[in-house]
Amino acid sequence: MNDSLDPVKITIHETQGCLVLPIQEELSKEAAQQIQNSLLKQVHGKSVKGVVIDLSGVKIIDGALWEIFSKTAQMIKMLGAPSVITGLSPGVVASIIDLDLEVNDLTTAMNLKDALEILTQSAESQTDEDNGSENEDDDLDIEDGENRETEKELGNEDTNFE
Repeated sequence: MNDSLDPVKITIHETQGCLVLPIQEELSKEAAQQIQNSLLKQVHGKSVKGVVIDLSGVKIIDGALWEIFSKTAQMIKMLGAPSVITGLSPGVVASIIDLDLEVNDLTTAMNLKDALEILTQSAESQTDEDNGSENEDDDLDIEDGENRETEKELGNEDTNFE
């Protein structure tokens, strides 16, 4: 486990528009909090599709450490980006469940590839929704315009019949 007096040296990578935080060693609570602060600053300072928190290097997790990572995911969401926790070993998953730790509202994936796929699909569907809502408004305006034109045409036809 990393001594809390040593600075934590974790590199945050960017790929496919997403930030990736690989945790490849056991961490103290203090080290995890340092990483949390650094990651949140990067999320706040960049426009990203999402964040992957890769815990594949964590073999043992306790309640305090899990709380930091799960709250980090919630904080990232509050900053406007989705997040995925990946790399959970069977032992870590068993510990999380055995300790009855909070797992609601968290997105997880088996590996980095799956996590990036989730985030890029999420970004694409969000873009489609944003574009779709604009197009729906445009469609309504067009339909309303067509309806007005149809009413005018009917009005003209009625006038012609009189």
